[in-house]
Amino acid sequence: MRPHHARSAAALLLAAGFVLSGSAAFAGAIDVTLGFSSLPSAQGFTYTAVGAHAGVPEASIYSVSGGVLTMNSIGQSNGITGGSIFYVITGGITTTDTKQIQVTARCLETQGSTNDPNGYAGFFFGFTTGSVQYGFGLTPTKISVLGPSGVIGVTGTFDNTQFHHYVFDWTPPNTFAIYRDSVLIHTGTGGFGVAANRLFFGDGSGGANANGEIREYRFIQDLPTPVLTTSWGLMLNAH
Repeated sequence: MRPHHARSAAALLLAAGFVLSGSAAFAGAIDVTLGFSSLPSAQGFTYTAVGAHAGVPEASIYSVSGGVLTMNSIGQSNGITGGSIFYVITGGITTTDTKQIQVTARCLETQGSTNDPNGYAGFFFGFTTGSVQYGFGLTPTKISVLGPSGVIGVTGTFDNTQFHHYVFDWTPPNTFAIYRDSVLIHTGTGGFGVAANRLFFGDGSGGANANGEIREYRFIQDLPTPVLTTSWGLMLNAH
């Protein structure tokens, strides 16, 4: 995200646990930073298990220990579209302001399905601007993004079983870039059509499951951030 200053004195700066009031039509500064001494549901996120995963208890999927949030949905229902087991904050996501998702995470295992054999959506981080959803996912060896046709894999093979720092950098109206440990690995335009306004992360699919760990999570909208490197990194066999 390029340096960008809030345009309204009424813009709200959010700590995790507080949701920006108003609709997506109004620009506003957001800074959601997750803590790791309690579950996200104690910090303003809503645990949401729907579709194929409806009724699954939060404690059976998510846990916090040693400064790490663990998600393990391996063995849950899969191969069924229209399901998710993730955390959500609803409202405040605009179409006109720059955004970043900053995550330090690793993915230890995925469980694919007929419709998602690579398990791309099993460990996913994203946001929805009202009609379009954007984001990225991790498997032990791949990184995926949402495009107009759905979830697609980024070119290259990666060792994502170790902790790495990922930045999803979004510029209006629909351009994004992904950085891994400050190295640019992918750029794209467009997202997937979804009628919602939300910030979310976790298991985003009924068709794939995953075992992943997070030790840093931050979402920024319409706030000054450091300019990221524009150099391209080696995408094959990255460590």
